Amino acid sequence: MQPGRARTPPRQRATLVNTRSRETRRALIRAALRLWSEGDFDEAYEASTVADIARAAEVSRGSFYFHFADKAAVLREISAATVQIMFDEVEEGTRLGVPLHALSGQVMDAMAQRVVRAPRAAALRAASLGFMSRAGEVSLAGPRLGGAFESLVRYGMERGELSAQVDAEESAAMLSAVTMEAIIRWGAGDRSASWLRQTLRHRVDVVLRGIDRDDQASSIV
Repeated sequence: MQPGRARTPPRQRATLVNTRSRETRRALIRAALRLWSEGDFDEAYEASTVADIARAAEVSRGSFYFHFADKAAVLREISAATVQIMFDEVEEGTRLGVPLHALSGQVMDAMAQRVVRAPRAAALRAASLGFMSRAGEVSLAGPRLGGAFESLVRYGMERGELSAQVDAEESAAMLSAVTMEAIIRWGAGDRSASWLRQTLRHRVDVVLRGIDRDDQASSIV
């Protein structure tokens, strides 16, 4: 160490490394989306290589592979970030004691806001990956959409706004399916951002009210 030069504390060094790592990861995602948004998204996606994305982000290929296994993983990261925001919304709503249906609206607003920030074709591919994951065709790492919805359903059960007989896992699967299908319709067409937000809100509200009525009816029988 040079005389008079202070050594950076280990915790501070770790913080700097983590910050740079996050910045690199974000730079790779932004670079990939820029490349894929030039002309036809699907053609650009298929034509792009890891080297292209790394070069656009001004990092090495080794840096790319440190963060992502392949370019498809970049798309999965977009989905994972959206799901994490949903988890955060549910956690905050739980802390504040927000009623279930009001909270579900907030969660869907956050989801729609995040989805429309990406190109439509990116949202379409990411949602399709979600369906493939549910079918067992691909394996997705990171937070899962079904997990976010299951947290929401269990919250409603704990508050007594949903029946204790509700199957939280099955309900989460239904909520995941109707939301992914809405995102696919938005990504494949020219519907507005407000259409996506309102559709997500409406579908989730209908499912939540429906599963509660179904369970109440079965308990009476």
